[in-house]
Amino acid sequence: MTPSSHRIDAGLWAILAAAAVFAAVLVVPRVLAGGDLYWHIAAGRWMIENQQVLRIDPFSSTFQGQPWETRDWLAEILFAAAYVGAGWGGVLALTAAAAAGGTGLLAFHLARGRRAVFTAIWLVLAVITAAGAVRALPFLLALPCLVAWTGGLLRADEKGPSLHLLPVMLVWANLSSSFVIGLALTAVLAAEAILAAKEHRLTVARGWAVFAGGSLILGLVTPTGVPGLAHAIRALATTGPVINVLPLLVALPAASVLLPRRWLRFVFLAGLFVLALTSTMGCLFFAATAPLLGAGAQADENLKQPWRPLAALVLLALIATAVRIVVPVERHDDAATPQTALAQVPATIKRQPVFNDAAFGGFLIFSDVRPFLDSRPLYFESFRNRYAAIAAPGLLASTLTRYHVRWTILAPDNPTVKLMDGMTGWHRLYADQWAVVHVRNDAR
Repeated sequence: MTPSSHRIDAGLWAILAAAAVFAAVLVVPRVLAGGDLYWHIAAGRWMIENQQVLRIDPFSSTFQGQPWETRDWLAEILFAAAYVGAGWGGVLALTAAAAAGGTGLLAFHLARGRRAVFTAIWLVLAVITAAGAVRALPFLLALPCLVAWTGGLLRADEKGPSLHLLPVMLVWANLSSSFVIGLALTAVLAAEAILAAKEHRLTVARGWAVFAGGSLILGLVTPTGVPGLAHAIRALATTGPVINVLPLLVALPAASVLLPRRWLRFVFLAGLFVLALTSTMGCLFFAATAPLLGAGAQADENLKQPWRPLAALVLLALIATAVRIVVPVERHDDAATPQTALAQVPATIKRQPVFNDAAFGGFLIFSDVRPFLDSRPLYFESFRNRYAAIAAPGLLASTLTRYHVRWTILAPDNPTVKLMDGMTGWHRLYADQWAVVHVRNDAR
């Protein structure tokens, strides 16, 4: 039996992996969970209606008119277009397509010239690690860019990566602030290639310098330019809840491959691993890049183009998407979606200033209600600190007066709810397991 008999064509690997992930994501509405998606869609909807990129806040009641340039404008427009055109089913289909595209590209690069068992092991590790991080957010739409970029860099010759890869950075930089990870990876692999070059080092350095320079320039071709790059770098420091410890499934085998001879690549992967433990984006990107960096690049002289299976996949994906849209996806009450509670508030009161739970901010924006606070990186740290200490004696009353608040909508476990229950001149309008609404007695 020849070694090639243990392999499956890379194109078929890509199609099979993409089909499996597309089907899985399409039937799991959980990927829509969270409040950030709401304000991303609202931002995209605003940009479509006004035909310009957001530069000031049009949504909040407290910071309205303050400078705010969204970093993920293209992804937000895509999400908004999917929602306006096909509802939550359209958003789910867009998310599934991005996840499938990234997984298919990962399978394609891993399978080229390798045994099927090797490819399967790496893919399983990557999918298990990334499963909990799949969310309908801008960084997910950038996943195909990340994998295409990483695979292209790893296949660079002595003249550097192909310049045909550069348009990927242009798209990536406008989709998501995560493009800075691609710039960092370019610098790491450039240094690695230059240090490893025994001959023609100047040629190698020149090729990588041209490519890296082009990458940086295209990364700045965004509505936010240089400030957007600075904001994207700062965004990497934003932490969130730990997804799980499953990144270890990829970190351990990757470390065993990288540690002996590729220390620069290992340092980059270690940094990405730390990011994976503190953010959803980091978890997803670690799962996608660690297998490629650990496996490296190999040539496959017998690479085929499976056009017929690819056409069949596209056709089936379109049919599945149509079914998903016809069978509507409904959003129900949850920790970020107090839709039943909000429906109990009279329309005239909704238009008045509100004091809200921060987790509800995205849904309020989506529902054309101006929130007191939401999760966007818009609000001053001092403002957030004041909000966090709102239960201090006298601070709640002064805040409600200062901002002319006429109603509140808070999670039941928020300690402010008890204060509102005892607040003179206020009464409970509605309460359920997700939200409690208070209204001033004189609100009209």
